[in-house]
Amino acid sequence: MKNKDIPKQIKSAYSLSRRNAMAGRLFCLPLYIGVLLFFGLPLLQSFWYSFNDVVADVGGYVTTWVGLDNFHNIFRVNVYFTTSLTKSLTELLYKVPVVLIAALFFALLINQKFRGRVLTRAIFFLPVIIASGVVLKIINSDGAANSMMEGVSADSGSGSYGSIFDSSAVQNFLIEAGLNEKMVDYFGTIANSMFDLLWMTGIQMLMFLAALQSISPSLYEASAMEGATSWEDFWMITFPSLTPMLLVNIVYTIVDTFTDVANPVMLQIYKQYSGLYYGIASAMSWTYFLIIGVILALIMLIFSFIQRDEYLVQARKAEKLAARRAKLAAREAAMAAREVANQA
Repeated sequence: MKNKDIPKQIKSAYSLSRRNAMAGRLFCLPLYIGVLLFFGLPLLQSFWYSFNDVVADVGGYVTTWVGLDNFHNIFRVNVYFTTSLTKSLTELLYKVPVVLIAALFFALLINQKFRGRVLTRAIFFLPVIIASGVVLKIINSDGAANSMMEGVSADSGSGSYGSIFDSSAVQNFLIEAGLNEKMVDYFGTIANSMFDLLWMTGIQMLMFLAALQSISPSLYEASAMEGATSWEDFWMITFPSLTPMLLVNIVYTIVDTFTDVANPVMLQIYKQYSGLYYGIASAMSWTYFLIIGVILALIMLIFSFIQRDEYLVQARKAEKLAARRAKLAAREAAMAAREVANQA
């Protein structure tokens, strides 16, 4: 079916989505203004620095144009940048799925009705509050806490302490299952990072919870009358309703993972800035920024194709419904004509 054959109600849905998008842009207008006022000049300045050799002077900074030498340096001379970049991209492959699945599981859990639900929600959201305060610094400065979070064991003067998520049992099981060494190390890394991954689920869980509470209960009532199971309710009602929020959470998790303080690339950039290599640091920052932008653009492109397919499916359903209604109206008109003829 071609786009010109889409019924009018589907076209009105397109226009409604455009109006909603415009309303969303208007709500984000203060953010756009703030970015231009407070981040526009530093962005332009760092972009200029990435093509220059920057030297700190008494009156400010002295720049000498070097072209693409800084970018050549970070890819050809500095061996740590490409290694850190590869490590960050590899971590992204397992961090985003684990965080999203855990956040969705927790959101489904605390969305149920049970005693102490408010307290449970506060406990699950507590890591977000702690991560923004001084408590996290205390945890990071504690050797035992760091060892438990990172999944390693260490010995102290008073004895020994282990990790919260010990990957040794998982690795032994995978070795016995016949997996190769790389796969075993990969899943072992996930198990070792489980504490940090669960720590990152607070915001995503809250957004999933808001999306779950916006689903109309009448949909579940109708499915219960049809005899649908909870598993079918999840895949036919819950998960499709969470698709818009899923995109938001994917983007947020990717940005949060890439901009984390412990991210290897962020550590390299900070090291260059601390060493007063502003040109090299700016080149690293802009390269990293472009890579993140490309990944986000690909994800949004995939979701746009998915939503486009959903619109086409809705169009086909609307067309079939209109045809059925037309047939029903024709039958009713024929029956009415017969009744009039019989009465005559």
